[in-house]
Amino acid sequence: MQRQPVTEAKKITFKSENAAGDGVGVLIGDPSTCRRGLVVVHEWWGMTQQIQDEAALVAEQGRMTALVCDVYRGKVAVDREDAGHYMDDLDWDGAVKDISGAAKYLMSAGCSKVWRELTSLHCQIEGRMKLV
Repeated sequence: MQRQPVTEAKKITFKSENAAGDGVGVLIGDPSTCRRGLVVVHEWWGMTQQIQDEAALVAEQGRMTALVCDVYRGKVAVDREDAGHYMDDLDWDGAVKDISGAAKYLMSAGCSKVWRELTSLHCQIEGRMKLV
């Protein structure tokens, strides 16, 4: 049985240069008290509860604040076909702008260092783990 995180999570919006508007995500932890930040980008299924729980565990164990960036903007796949369509239809430039906006949000909220953790699917954007 997987241990459940105890860190509180809340849905937020943040400024993004994406033409679709502000970015959306789930903030886990408090960047004003936890100065290390992590931007997590979900897999091709979307921002599922499993991704949020995993981000919370990593944030808790690493003593950092995590922001799960929803590059699908609310869409969550229910099967492989949906996931494939969402991936094919992804605005990659907009997704990169959302990820950058998430990192900037954490920095402006108090994190002095921010990492971006990209799932294997999104390694096409930048690479596995990178310090901003």
